[in-house]
Amino acid sequence: MSSILLRCGWLLFLGMVLTLDAQPPSAIFRPALVESLAAGYSFSGASDLSRDGPHGEVSVRHFEASASGRVPVGERTTLIYGVAIGINELDADAGLALPDRLGELSLNLGVQRRLSTRWSVSGFLRPGIYGDLENMDSDSFNAPVLVMASYAASRELVWLTGVAANPFSERIVMPVAGVRWAFAPSWTLNIGFPRVGVSWAVREGLSLHAGLGIQGGTYRITENLGVPAPGVARLANTYVQYREIRVGLGAEWALTKGFSLTAEAGAMLDRRFEYFDRNYTLNGEAAPYVTLKLDNRF
Repeated sequence: MSSILLRCGWLLFLGMVLTLDAQPPSAIFRPALVESLAAGYSFSGASDLSRDGPHGEVSVRHFEASASGRVPVGERTTLIYGVAIGINELDADAGLALPDRLGELSLNLGVQRRLSTRWSVSGFLRPGIYGDLENMDSDSFNAPVLVMASYAASRELVWLTGVAANPFSERIVMPVAGVRWAFAPSWTLNIGFPRVGVSWAVREGLSLHAGLGIQGGTYRITENLGVPAPGVARLANTYVQYREIRVGLGAEWALTKGFSLTAEAGAMLDRRFEYFDRNYTLNGEAAPYVTLKLDNRF
């Protein structure tokens, strides 16, 4: 039942994004409340998973949708809010110690404050359910936090630094850093997490990009996946850290004013499912991937 509801919610949201551009924004939402709607789909192909030998194959279909907005509070402060859904459907061989899906249903709450012409700070809280979406109880509730400071050395160069905290992760607190550098006309380099890449504005309304990115997250497992190997504790009421490392090429088209389509394809270089509390990890081989994303900004 949960799978049917999630897919219906995805299709409804995608339909909203596809039809919004044909209608005045005021007919659907007040622009002051909702600034953007986005929806995306990604597929990474089947690859073998192994732990001291092959265990079987798995492919992953990823669905996501979000709505966001912002409200100025004074001249230097902006409040940010939104909702998001992200579902990873796992098509795995029988016998693999994996759930049917991993996903999140979350809010995005943040604040940005401009301290000077060069410095600004921001903080984000993303409370929600992060898990296998079988038993969505309080144990699956998580609230990752990100705090950042940015320094604009010039209009072309911006530095970022901060810290991220995720209570579900093996390493709860991690430093983060990045840079955005428009190093030449129409060319921009972005270095950060979860993506490193370069983009080229070919012309107005069309840009190409290439880069290395990460898909995944940390989720609570509520269903009993059994004992996968001798000496490993039962995989229930624990956490799994899912990660894919991808390298690819893509393009973004502005179909109309405020409405864009992004397409990307490449290779998923590494896939991993790590039950770090149980010392049990499944490592995957490379496979191709494709992504599509629609974005509507008012």
